[in-house]
Amino acid sequence: MTGIDIHIVGIGNLGISFLEGFKSLKDNTCLYLYENNKETIKNLESSYSVTTDIDQIDNGVLLLCIKPNNLNEFINVNKSKISEQVLIASPLAGVTINHFENHFKNKVLRLMPNLAIRNNSGFIPYTKNYDEDYLHFIEKLNHLGQTNEYPEDLFDIITAIFGSGPAWYFELSSKITDAATKLGMETDDAKFIVEQLILSLPSFLGEQKFGEIVNNIKSPNGTTEAGINSLKDNSFDKIIYEAIEAAVKRSITISKETNDG
Repeated sequence: MTGIDIHIVGIGNLGISFLEGFKSLKDNTCLYLYENNKETIKNLESSYSVTTDIDQIDNGVLLLCIKPNNLNEFINVNKSKISEQVLIASPLAGVTINHFENHFKNKVLRLMPNLAIRNNSGFIPYTKNYDEDYLHFIEKLNHLGQTNEYPEDLFDIITAIFGSGPAWYFELSSKITDAATKLGMETDDAKFIVEQLILSLPSFLGEQKFGEIVNNIKSPNGTTEAGINSLKDNSFDKIIYEAIEAAVKRSITISKETNDG
Protein backbone atom coordinates (compact mmCIF):
# COMPACT_ATOMS: atom_id res chain seq x y z
CA MET A 1 0.00 0.00 0.00
CA THR A 2 1.50 3.33 -1.10
CA GLY A 3 1.90 6.03 1.51
CA ILE A 4 0.28 9.45 1.17
CA ASP A 5 0.05 12.63 3.21
CA ILE A 6 -3.06 12.85 5.39
CA HIS A 7 -3.78 16.27 6.88
CA ILE A 8 -6.16 15.94 9.85
CA VAL A 9 -7.75 19.27 10.73
CA GLY A 10 -9.39 19.27 14.16
CA ILE A 11 -8.05 16.89 16.81
CA GLY A 12 -11.16 16.33 18.89
CA ASN A 13 -12.68 12.90 19.52
CA LEU A 14 -13.08 12.07 15.83
CA GLY A 15 -9.71 13.50 14.78
CA ILE A 16 -8.00 11.51 17.54
CA SER A 17 -9.85 8.38 16.40
CA PHE A 18 -8.56 8.80 12.84
CA LEU A 19 -5.07 9.48 14.19
CA GLU A 20 -5.09 6.36 16.37
CA GLY A 21 -6.42 4.22 13.54
CA PHE A 22 -4.07 5.48 10.84
CA LYS A 23 -0.87 5.47 12.89
CA SER A 24 -0.65 1.68 12.68
CA LEU A 25 -0.46 1.74 8.87
CA LYS A 26 2.59 -0.19 7.70
CA ASP A 27 3.62 2.17 4.92
CA ASN A 28 5.12 5.61 4.55
CA THR A 29 1.88 7.52 5.07
CA CYS A 30 2.58 10.83 6.82
CA LEU A 31 0.07 12.31 9.25
CA TYR A 32 -0.09 16.10 9.70
CA LEU A 33 -2.17 17.51 12.55
CA TYR A 34 -3.84 20.93 12.78
CA GLU A 35 -5.54 22.23 15.91
CA ASN A 36 -6.17 25.62 17.54
CA ASN A 37 -7.27 24.52 21.01
CA LYS A 38 -4.33 25.14 23.36
CA GLU A 39 -5.27 22.41 25.83
CA THR A 40 -5.53 19.82 23.05
CA ILE A 41 -2.16 20.90 21.65
CA LYS A 42 -0.61 20.60 25.11
CA ASN A 43 -1.96 17.07 25.52
CA LEU A 44 -0.56 16.00 22.15
CA GLU A 45 2.74 17.84 21.95
CA SER A 46 4.73 15.19 23.83
CA SER A 47 3.90 12.63 21.12
CA TYR A 48 2.99 14.60 17.99
CA SER A 49 3.83 17.77 16.14
CA VAL A 50 0.71 19.94 15.89
CA THR A 51 0.34 23.00 13.67
CA THR A 52 -2.19 25.73 14.42
CA ASP A 53 -2.60 27.11 10.89
CA ILE A 54 -2.46 25.66 7.39
CA ASP A 55 0.38 27.06 5.31
CA GLN A 56 -0.13 25.28 1.98
CA ILE A 57 -1.41 21.79 1.09
CA ASP A 58 -0.41 20.70 -2.41
CA ASN A 59 -1.19 16.98 -2.34
CA GLY A 60 -2.62 14.15 -0.29
CA VAL A 61 -5.84 14.13 1.72
CA LEU A 62 -7.42 16.94 3.70
CA LEU A 63 -9.48 15.24 6.42
CA LEU A 64 -11.81 17.78 8.03
CA CYS A 65 -12.74 16.88 11.62
CA ILE A 66 -13.92 20.35 12.60
CA LYS A 67 -17.42 21.30 13.73
CA PRO A 68 -19.88 21.85 10.86
CA ASN A 69 -20.65 25.39 12.05
CA ASN A 70 -16.94 26.26 11.69
CA LEU A 71 -16.68 24.99 8.12
CA ASN A 72 -17.51 28.17 6.22
CA GLU A 73 -14.99 30.17 8.22
CA PHE A 74 -12.40 27.47 7.53
CA ILE A 75 -13.14 27.65 3.80
CA ASN A 76 -12.91 31.44 3.72
CA VAL A 77 -9.53 31.42 5.46
CA ASN A 78 -7.94 28.41 3.75
CA LYS A 79 -9.50 27.99 0.31
CA SER A 80 -6.55 29.52 -1.53
CA LYS A 81 -4.09 27.30 0.38
CA ILE A 82 -5.54 24.00 -0.85
CA SER A 83 -4.43 22.67 -4.25
CA GLU A 84 -7.00 21.17 -6.62
CA GLN A 85 -5.01 17.91 -6.45
CA VAL A 86 -5.93 17.45 -2.77
CA LEU A 87 -8.71 15.00 -1.90
CA ILE A 88 -11.13 16.64 0.53
CA ALA A 89 -12.53 14.06 2.95
CA SER A 90 -15.42 15.21 5.13
CA PRO A 91 -17.00 13.32 8.06
CA LEU A 92 -19.05 16.43 8.92
CA ALA A 93 -22.68 15.70 9.76
CA GLY A 94 -25.14 17.35 7.41
CA VAL A 95 -22.55 18.86 5.04
CA THR A 96 -23.16 17.80 1.45
CA ILE A 97 -20.64 17.22 -1.30
CA ASN A 98 -22.35 20.01 -3.25
CA HIS A 99 -21.43 22.49 -0.54
CA PHE A 100 -17.74 21.77 -1.13
CA GLU A 101 -18.25 21.85 -4.90
CA ASN A 102 -19.54 25.41 -4.54
CA HIS A 103 -16.10 26.42 -3.23
CA PHE A 104 -13.61 23.89 -4.63
CA LYS A 105 -12.86 22.02 -7.84
CA ASN A 106 -11.40 19.15 -5.82
CA LYS A 107 -12.51 15.56 -5.56
CA VAL A 108 -14.66 15.20 -2.44
CA LEU A 109 -15.27 12.15 -0.27
CA ARG A 110 -18.07 12.28 2.29
CA LEU A 111 -17.89 9.66 5.02
CA MET A 112 -19.64 8.89 8.29
CA PRO A 113 -17.54 6.75 10.65
CA ASN A 114 -17.96 6.42 14.37
CA LEU A 115 -15.25 6.35 17.02
CA ALA A 116 -14.59 2.60 16.68
CA ILE A 117 -12.14 3.44 13.88
CA ARG A 118 -9.56 4.23 16.55
CA ASN A 119 -9.31 0.49 17.27
CA ASN A 120 -9.36 -0.44 13.56
CA SER A 121 -12.73 -2.10 14.13
CA GLY A 122 -15.06 0.49 12.65
CA PHE A 123 -17.37 0.71 9.68
CA ILE A 124 -17.25 3.66 7.30
CA PRO A 125 -20.18 4.47 5.01
CA TYR A 126 -19.10 6.84 2.23
CA THR A 127 -20.13 8.62 -0.95
CA LYS A 128 -17.96 10.54 -3.43
CA ASN A 129 -18.03 12.74 -6.52
CA TYR A 130 -15.34 10.85 -8.46
CA ASP A 131 -14.67 7.42 -9.93
CA GLU A 132 -12.16 4.78 -8.87
CA ASP A 133 -10.17 5.14 -5.63
CA TYR A 134 -8.30 8.43 -5.91
CA LEU A 135 -4.98 8.26 -4.02
CA HIS A 136 -6.08 4.78 -2.84
CA PHE A 137 -7.62 6.49 0.18
CA ILE A 138 -10.59 4.11 0.41
CA GLU A 139 -8.02 1.33 0.61
CA LYS A 140 -6.48 3.10 3.59
CA LEU A 141 -9.88 3.58 5.20
CA ASN A 142 -10.29 -0.21 5.04
CA HIS A 143 -7.43 -0.34 7.54
CA LEU A 144 -9.77 1.36 10.04
CA GLY A 145 -12.56 -1.17 9.45
CA GLN A 146 -15.01 -2.09 6.72
CA THR A 147 -16.21 0.44 4.16
CA ASN A 148 -19.26 0.58 1.92
CA GLU A 149 -20.54 3.14 -0.61
CA TYR A 150 -24.07 4.56 -0.43
CA PRO A 151 -26.07 7.19 -2.34
CA GLU A 152 -25.70 10.58 -0.72
CA ASP A 153 -29.45 11.00 -0.26
CA LEU A 154 -29.23 8.33 2.46
CA PHE A 155 -26.60 10.14 4.47
CA ASP A 156 -28.93 11.99 6.84
CA ILE A 157 -30.33 8.61 7.90
CA ILE A 158 -26.86 7.03 8.00
CA THR A 159 -25.67 9.89 10.20
CA ALA A 160 -28.57 9.31 12.59
CA ILE A 161 -28.32 5.53 12.89
CA PHE A 162 -24.58 4.98 12.54
CA GLY A 163 -22.76 8.19 13.40
CA SER A 164 -25.04 8.72 16.41
CA GLY A 165 -25.81 5.02 16.86
CA PRO A 166 -23.30 4.23 19.62
CA ALA A 167 -24.91 6.92 21.77
CA TRP A 168 -28.33 5.26 21.38
CA TYR A 169 -26.97 1.93 22.63
CA PHE A 170 -24.96 3.40 25.48
CA GLU A 171 -27.92 5.53 26.57
CA LEU A 172 -29.98 2.33 26.68
CA SER A 173 -27.17 0.61 28.60
CA SER A 174 -27.08 3.49 31.06
CA LYS A 175 -30.82 3.18 31.68
CA ILE A 176 -30.58 -0.61 32.12
CA THR A 177 -27.83 -0.03 34.68
CA ASP A 178 -29.96 2.57 36.48
CA ALA A 179 -32.93 0.20 36.57
CA ALA A 180 -30.85 -2.62 38.06
CA THR A 181 -29.51 -0.23 40.70
CA LYS A 182 -33.02 0.95 41.64
CA LEU A 183 -34.09 -2.68 41.98
CA GLY A 184 -31.34 -3.38 44.52
CA MET A 185 -28.08 -4.14 42.71
CA GLU A 186 -24.86 -2.27 43.42
CA THR A 187 -24.03 0.18 40.62
CA ASP A 188 -20.60 -1.35 39.92
CA ASP A 189 -22.10 -4.83 39.68
CA ALA A 190 -24.86 -3.62 37.35
CA LYS A 191 -22.38 -1.78 35.15
CA PHE A 192 -20.14 -4.86 34.93
CA ILE A 193 -23.01 -7.16 33.96
CA VAL A 194 -24.26 -4.72 31.31
CA GLU A 195 -20.72 -4.44 29.91
CA GLN A 196 -20.56 -8.24 29.66
CA LEU A 197 -23.96 -8.18 27.96
CA ILE A 198 -22.66 -5.75 25.33
CA LEU A 199 -19.58 -7.91 24.74
CA SER A 200 -21.81 -10.97 24.19
CA LEU A 201 -24.03 -9.37 21.54
CA PRO A 202 -21.83 -9.99 18.47
CA SER A 203 -22.18 -13.73 19.02
CA PHE A 204 -25.89 -13.43 18.18
CA LEU A 205 -25.30 -11.80 14.79
CA GLY A 206 -25.56 -13.85 11.61
CA GLU A 207 -28.15 -14.67 8.99
CA GLN A 208 -31.16 -14.09 11.25
CA LYS A 209 -33.16 -10.88 11.32
CA PHE A 210 -33.14 -8.93 14.57
CA GLY A 211 -36.77 -9.84 15.29
CA GLU A 212 -35.94 -13.51 14.86
CA ILE A 213 -33.16 -13.23 17.41
CA VAL A 214 -35.61 -11.69 19.88
CA ASN A 215 -38.08 -14.52 19.28
CA ASN A 216 -35.36 -17.12 19.84
CA ILE A 217 -34.40 -15.58 23.17
CA LYS A 218 -37.85 -15.13 24.66
CA SER A 219 -40.05 -17.96 25.94
CA PRO A 220 -43.86 -17.87 26.23
CA ASN A 221 -44.84 -16.18 29.49
CA GLY A 222 -41.14 -15.86 30.39
CA THR A 223 -39.12 -12.94 31.76
CA THR A 224 -37.96 -11.70 28.35
CA GLU A 225 -41.49 -11.66 26.96
CA ALA A 226 -42.70 -9.74 30.03
CA GLY A 227 -40.11 -7.05 29.39
CA ILE A 228 -40.80 -6.94 25.62
CA ASN A 229 -44.52 -6.57 26.28
CA SER A 230 -43.81 -3.67 28.64
CA LEU A 231 -41.72 -1.97 25.93
CA LYS A 232 -44.59 -2.39 23.45
CA ASP A 233 -47.15 -1.06 25.93
CA ASN A 234 -45.00 2.02 26.46
CA SER A 235 -44.64 2.70 22.71
CA PHE A 236 -40.96 1.75 22.52
CA ASP A 237 -41.15 1.64 18.72
CA LYS A 238 -42.53 5.19 18.62
CA ILE A 239 -39.86 6.45 21.03
CA ILE A 240 -37.05 4.99 18.90
CA TYR A 241 -38.58 6.20 15.63
CA GLU A 242 -38.98 9.74 16.93
CA ALA A 243 -35.41 9.78 18.27
CA ILE A 244 -33.99 8.73 14.89
CA GLU A 245 -36.33 11.12 13.09
CA ALA A 246 -35.14 14.00 15.29
CA ALA A 247 -31.51 13.19 14.48
CA VAL A 248 -32.29 13.01 10.74
CA LYS A 249 -34.08 16.38 10.89
CA ARG A 250 -31.13 17.91 12.71
CA SER A 251 -28.74 16.63 10.03
CA ILE A 252 -30.94 18.25 7.37
CA THR A 253 -31.03 21.50 9.36
CA ILE A 254 -27.23 21.53 9.69
CA SER A 255 -27.00 21.19 5.90
CA LYS A 256 -29.31 24.18 5.41
CA GLU A 257 -27.45 26.24 8.02
CA THR A 258 -24.10 25.45 6.40
CA ASN A 259 -25.34 26.36 2.93
CA ASP A 260 -26.77 29.61 4.26
CA GLY A 261 -23.54 30.48 6.08
